[in-house]
Amino acid sequence: MTAQGQPNSPFNFIQVVIAALGAGYLNVIIFFIGIASGASMKVGSNPEKIVGFDHILQFTWLPLVVLGFVVFLIGRASKGFVKVAQWIGLVVAVLSVISPIMNAADVATGLTLSVIHVVTGAAWFFAVHYGNKKLHVPSKDVVLV
Repeated sequence: MTAQGQPNSPFNFIQVVIAALGAGYLNVIIFFIGIASGASMKVGSNPEKIVGFDHILQFTWLPLVVLGFVVFLIGRASKGFVKVAQWIGLVVAVLSVISPIMNAADVATGLTLSVIHVVTGAAWFFAVHYGNKKLHVPSKDVVLV
């Protein structure tokens, strides 16, 4: 808490954890829809690697939680950093769609992994959003109806 009685946090870190869990499970559903649609989930050329649902969870949860915590800590000192990190993360996730498109063994795999990248980017964008305004309003100013 700061001297004015308001918390010194850019956002609630729990929203990062919730977004990471939600995005991870949504990405696993997308993964299985891709498999059902004929995606081989093979990437790379020599030797080909097969992406499993455990990889999907790992590469969704770890970046969101770890980088979300870093942004949370830096954002406590500089709230403006949160907005910049929010957009940079979204842009990186969307631009990284190029990798599965270029390295996938088939179109279904490229499309499935691309959608997973976009979902993860959207989760990042909303996870570190500085939008929990009620957290930042002194309790005496909140009126319950």
